[in-house]
Amino acid sequence: MDKMHKSCWLMLRILLLPALPLALLFNVQQAVAFEGDYIWEARFKASLAKAQSGHQVKDQYAVGDMYLRGRGTAKNTAKALYWFLRAAKQGHRKAAYKAGYLYLYSDGLPPGASPKQALPWIRKAALAGYAPAQYELGRVFLSGKIVKRNEPQALMWWGRAKAANYAPARKAFDQMVKRLVKMQTAFVEQNRAAK
Repeated sequence: MDKMHKSCWLMLRILLLPALPLALLFNVQQAVAFEGDYIWEARFKASLAKAQSGHQVKDQYAVGDMYLRGRGTAKNTAKALYWFLRAAKQGHRKAAYKAGYLYLYSDGLPPGASPKQALPWIRKAALAGYAPAQYELGRVFLSGKIVKRNEPQALMWWGRAKAANYAPARKAFDQMVKRLVKMQTAFVEQNRAAK
């Protein structure tokens, strides 16, 4: 090998040497991801077996959540909804909320599913004291899309979620109260000016 080739090889090795740890790190991350996939697959299979017995509400919720997130199995919103509904019918408030949330916002649901089907499930979770459901029910009442717009109901549900220290509800509640106070103040001033 002549001097030119030797210097090119040396330069190439110097340039590629820093990339070696990155390549090794990438392989380690792939191995960790694979290990994580294996663990989720095992967890999914175990939860599914328990959930199918019909009595393990926590496992029914877990299977729904794994279908929703694609952990241990392929993502499948329709199957997630199925399992959330099974758990919700047995009183699992978080499953009721997620079923309602899927009806409101998700694609890939079974034919005939509509946002109006969300209301009883979100209400069930809200009445059970689940703050995210209380907040979402407030949003439903404020939007007026699936029920008649009702600001007092929205404020009431946000107030309950705020009392449970749910941050999004605290913000929504405070903004609505400020707006209502501003409207009331403007109304009083308008009446004074008219006299």
